[in-house]
Amino acid sequence: MTPLNRSISRRGLVGGSAAVAAALAVQSPAAFAQTPATSAADSTVPDWDAIDQQLQAVSPMVALTAAELVGDEIVPVHELNPDLVLPIGSSFKLWILGALAMSVASGESAWNEPMQIEEAHRSVPGGDFRYLPEGTTFTTRYFAERMIQKSDNTATDHTLFHVGRENVEAAMTAMGHHDPSLNIPILSTRELSMLKFASPTEQVDAYVAADVPERRRILEEEIDTLPFSALSDLDQTKPIEIDRIEWFAKRGDLVKTMAWLHGTAGNEELLPVREILTLETPIPFDGETWNYVGYKGGSEMGLLSTTWLLDRADGRTFVYTIGFVDPGAAIDMDAAVAVMMNGRDRLALVP
Repeated sequence: MTPLNRSISRRGLVGGSAAVAAALAVQSPAAFAQTPATSAADSTVPDWDAIDQQLQAVSPMVALTAAELVGDEIVPVHELNPDLVLPIGSSFKLWILGALAMSVASGESAWNEPMQIEEAHRSVPGGDFRYLPEGTTFTTRYFAERMIQKSDNTATDHTLFHVGRENVEAAMTAMGHHDPSLNIPILSTRELSMLKFASPTEQVDAYVAADVPERRRILEEEIDTLPFSALSDLDQTKPIEIDRIEWFAKRGDLVKTMAWLHGTAGNEELLPVREILTLETPIPFDGETWNYVGYKGGSEMGLLSTTWLLDRADGRTFVYTIGFVDPGAAIDMDAAVAVMMNGRDRLALVP
């Protein structure tokens, strides 16, 4: 993967106190919820070529895949830049959900298993789990629900370390990622934040240049030992290190990931997986057209990733995923929402 150009120094990005959340994988921007559903029968729905042009007007790097799941096959409906590897923000939490499902299936975990809040895994926005006292207990399923529905980063990190970092890394392979090494070691949200906001450029350079064993050592000895207070009083005005410190995938990787999660429906013990995925969608879907809407997205300043698992009323199943990246500026959310909705409505009309 060719790194994105770094437009300004990291030190020029850091200062102030309010926007750590803007640099973390925060899903469901408020603008999404403002947008009404449009009729899939509307003859004015743009065709895929027009949608491609709209996508390319939103950000300099963009990719889209719409595909149908037919048995064990993934049948492309439409693709734009399918080989482009992009940062995906909180979309990486799908791999944690998959690893948890594997752990439940093997009997190593259970959905009703109690988990406690630990100070070592307290992370930054989004989500409210970061405010809970150490020792607060919920079920594993509830942690997973908050991870997916609210993109809660503290719930995410607890779930990540509950199933095991290396098990999540293995899950990427099992779930179809074309090159899991792009994300190994897989970062927790707290580690990503510490690298972006609490580490000098030289330390980030050393981490990126290191092999996997050395990266694991840096995380364990230098990053995980930083106090939570190191993430206070931080701000940003432009994207930070989204080419190097992030989670990465092609759109096809996310399609395969959703296809794997869809496949758990045949296992009664794993039915919570599809239930968890359907707790949140940032744009509305017509209930008469779509019987099921599963979703996970992610964003950070300069990137937006959205992926849906969709059951259409005619019995067909689709995955619809879009990624936007601008290494120099925030994504225009209004423009992104508009084109995502056009793709949604075009997919509803696929014969």
